[in-house]
Amino acid sequence: MSSLPSEGDIVKFLPFSSTVDSPFWVQYCHLKLETIQLSEEAIPIRASFAPLLARWQCQESSLSSNAVLANDRVSCYGSLLGYNTLEAFQTVNKNQLLKDVFCEAFQNENANVESLTKFVLLTFADLKNHKVLFWFGIPTVMTKTPIRATLVPPAEVAASNGWWPLLARKFHALRRTCLKDDSYKGGLPPFFVLSKSNIENDQMHLLNKDILTSTFQDTAVEDLVFGFIDSSSKEGPILGWTLRNLIAYLSYHLKLGGQTISIVSFRPSRLRRLTALDDETADDFQEDTDGSHKSLLLKVTVPPSEEYQWNKIVGWELNARNKPGPRWVNLKPLLDSTHLAIQAADLNLKLMKWRMIPTLNVEMLQKNTKVLLIGAGTLGCSVARTLLGWGIRQFTILDYGTVSYSNPVRQNLFSLEDCHFNNGQGKPKAEAAAEALKTIAADVEATGIHLSIPMPGHASETKESIEESVTTLDRLVRECDVVYLLTDTRESRWLPTVMAAAHDKILINAALGLDSWLVMRHGGGPCGGNRLGCYFCNDVVAPENSTKNRTLDQQCTVTRPGLAPIASSMAVELMVSLLHHPLKQKAAAPKQSSSSYSPTTNHDKDSTSALGIMPHQIRGSLVSYTMMTPTVPAFPYCTACATSTVEAYKADKLDLVYKACRSTDGTYLEDLSGLTAFRAEAADKLADMNDWEDDE
Repeated sequence: MSSLPSEGDIVKFLPFSSTVDSPFWVQYCHLKLETIQLSEEAIPIRASFAPLLARWQCQESSLSSNAVLANDRVSCYGSLLGYNTLEAFQTVNKNQLLKDVFCEAFQNENANVESLTKFVLLTFADLKNHKVLFWFGIPTVMTKTPIRATLVPPAEVAASNGWWPLLARKFHALRRTCLKDDSYKGGLPPFFVLSKSNIENDQMHLLNKDILTSTFQDTAVEDLVFGFIDSSSKEGPILGWTLRNLIAYLSYHLKLGGQTISIVSFRPSRLRRLTALDDETADDFQEDTDGSHKSLLLKVTVPPSEEYQWNKIVGWELNARNKPGPRWVNLKPLLDSTHLAIQAADLNLKLMKWRMIPTLNVEMLQKNTKVLLIGAGTLGCSVARTLLGWGIRQFTILDYGTVSYSNPVRQNLFSLEDCHFNNGQGKPKAEAAAEALKTIAADVEATGIHLSIPMPGHASETKESIEESVTTLDRLVRECDVVYLLTDTRESRWLPTVMAAAHDKILINAALGLDSWLVMRHGGGPCGGNRLGCYFCNDVVAPENSTKNRTLDQQCTVTRPGLAPIASSMAVELMVSLLHHPLKQKAAAPKQSSSSYSPTTNHDKDSTSALGIMPHQIRGSLVSYTMMTPTVPAFPYCTACATSTVEAYKADKLDLVYKACRSTDGTYLEDLSGLTAFRAEAADKLADMNDWEDDE
């Protein structure tokens, strides 16, 4: 049995220390990145402590206001204040903050018992280094003179006809009431009140002003017993931290200053959790085996209200040096390397959304955008790396080549090891590029497919190989959200262009010259209406085999080394801008070419997204270091996106592709698209014009 040395001893209050479960910090950092961002508004959180344990605990569920906490712990409500800089955390007036938190809740005339366990948690999340600086404040008000208490002798309590077992059963019934009350949301009742003289017949109540005025209004104070769940297990006059606020509540709100009251320091040593299915008569409070109790019955003289120092609110937690101060928690050992890599890779995107582009749809880019890269050469490698920076994580890469010794210096996804993969043979480019992406970003899903694209004018293609390639490529185009055309030859771009038009996909095309480059977006669907042109809409001839009779310099893509990164980055930026427009590939292009964009400039909303204007074409030159953004409408007789060509593909794609490949002079596609008739009509008009007199 615990004892106090003598009557009227000074009471000491045992402060809390804190423990925060690692999932709480992981969840908070996730919320900081995704939801809270730069806001420094207080967010509600919950904590709890157990009887006989002065340990303030936050769990992952503490960040949810609707979470039901374990009913063998006292549930406490508080606020988390997250600062964006270390300086802001350090310079905030901690004492004034604690006073504001406590007094605002406590001195309100409608204050309830929740205000007695109110707390505040200050944080600074160093997301880049996966560390959090934090400091708990569990406020209480000081008195000018110490609070004194007298222990009721054990013999006197023992003579009260089984008072402790009765108290335990009353408390059990109160727990049952709280368990059934949805508004309480679990947890032990931290404070309670009951009638001492009628303990056998009366019930225990949660302490609040309404209960005292309605249920106990005719009961003398001397006959009331106030109780609290004691977090202290210390012997002597060392009681739980929350008792000080309970006494202040009785003085300030119930006007009991100067009176001597009975207070139970309730210390259940074995308290089990309850469920709604438990037997109502089951006793959740078990007596110690020796028949003794750790609980205490005290006589406390309540200080008058004027004794309280409302300017002296204390309660900041002590650090490891036993002095008031914050603590760091390092999350790196708690997180696996994959999680760390993913979070670090996403950091730039999240910060962009915080500061510059609030409407940036990061989730769309990271989780809902599948990209098909057709071509894994210099352009393909550069595009893939830039896409990673924008959060794209789902790749399918298609190429028919293998890595050669000339590639790694220009194609940044390859190394020398890829050049002698199998007995001196290079690794297939598509597979090597997919594997390289997985080593750069931990959450990449990349597939490399070694596949030849059927091309018009290439009569060597067999019907079997065409069928296999067309079937595979058609499936890949249908499954993706964006197609990138990044191949070396013009004719290899024809079939993907037809497929993208047939399936109405976003298609971004990039091409390089020696010192100039082109990036363009194709219009959505087949030709018609105000559709933007495709890569072949400027042609008046069908694509044909461009690899015949080529010299060495014509067989390789000869270009200035800085050109591919420029064109690739422009292609990716154009895609991201396009994805943020509601019409996506059907969005209009600017009506006039513009080399600059300003949010204050009056732009056509149809051709502008959250990231700026969306040109149809971007043509640049490294000779003059200039760019142009021309707009070209779709050509009704285009061999790739004309309605007749697209409809023929939909009707029988294998037949269309086979005939286009067998037509070495391009006449099949020219006749199908109407280009032959168009040229004939144009020739007739030109002949008529030549017959005119000069003055006509």
